[in-house]
Amino acid sequence: MRRLNNLFTFIMAITAFFFGSFITKILSPADQCPAHTIGRIQLEPHPNVFLVVLVLSPPRNADQRNAMRSTWLRTARQPLHQQYYPEELIFLPTYSSNGHLQVELVEQQANRLRQYKDWQKRMMTKDLPRTQRLIKVKHVFAIGTWNISSSMQADLVKEQNQHNDLIMLQRHNDTYGNLTKKLIQALDFLRHHYDFSYVIKVDDDTFVKLNSLLNDLVSYDRKLLRKRSEYGQYPLPQLYWGYFNGRATIKRKGLWKESNYFLSKNYLPYALGGGYVLSRELCEYIADSSQLLTPYVSEDVSVGTWLAPLRHVYRWHDPRFDTGYMPRKCQPYHMVLHKRSLEMMADIYDGKLCSGTGSSSLSEYFYDWKKATEKCCDSLVV
Repeated sequence: MRRLNNLFTFIMAITAFFFGSFITKILSPADQCPAHTIGRIQLEPHPNVFLVVLVLSPPRNADQRNAMRSTWLRTARQPLHQQYYPEELIFLPTYSSNGHLQVELVEQQANRLRQYKDWQKRMMTKDLPRTQRLIKVKHVFAIGTWNISSSMQADLVKEQNQHNDLIMLQRHNDTYGNLTKKLIQALDFLRHHYDFSYVIKVDDDTFVKLNSLLNDLVSYDRKLLRKRSEYGQYPLPQLYWGYFNGRATIKRKGLWKESNYFLSKNYLPYALGGGYVLSRELCEYIADSSQLLTPYVSEDVSVGTWLAPLRHVYRWHDPRFDTGYMPRKCQPYHMVLHKRSLEMMADIYDGKLCSGTGSSSLSEYFYDWKKATEKCCDSLVV
């Protein structure tokens, strides 16, 4: 009798197992089905936050932070409402036979910009269907609070209670000479508190046309995920996106004086600090290696130098980033604009192309990665 009971229990357990598996199968959401069953390549789900906007801001610049909150950062809370930027217009670097990530040639950069301007013109002149997408963006202001006055501390607490978007670095003395250390601390904070794909680092006098940047970045990211298998044994390219300079001479005096830069007569190629994008893996690399990396005075120079030896970094030089120490001539295709005042931010947000700026004599260039640094930036955008 005991054997029959054991046999009956065993049969019931097997039946329950298969019945539970069947129910689980039919109730599983469709996006968990194998890719071949739905007739397309399955994409990995995005992290909780697709893009983090990291603004380096000193404690006293509350007006600048409020100007950003009331203009372009407002779009971070709204759905992206644009036609998908065509993936066929997105450049993805490949590896050469000897394992080096191939650079984007000047001709390719020029063609990319021409195609973007054509696409942008079509969007403005034709009533084309637009897709609404919920792309989660999180913005934060990194502020050093070491050795600040009690009144300033109280103002920051009040600001944090109102907006809840401050990273208050309690062990950081917020001076220009400490900007690189501030970046490291901020990146380390982000990677421990947010699950994100990309970071755009900006100053608090930078205006970002966030919808335009997101549209490009989402198309790039989706294409990269779809092409993942084609990279085989090689590491997936990691994005370092901005406006690069490779011929800047090392500053030996003044505010930007570098006393410990002995690698070359020029700074190694770096994306100008008004705004640049880093993929999460590069942020983690910087944070994890911070005890071994030399912190130079200029934060943007430091990032370019730290990433220079890595073979899987895709340095996307983009003339649409106007991120230098003074603004270039305004162009409709510019999407990241540095050195903008509070009034300029409001004007640009209201649709004006330029506002009291844009008469700079600085020329835009494509970056020639095949030439020596002295000749890197001679291919002008016309």
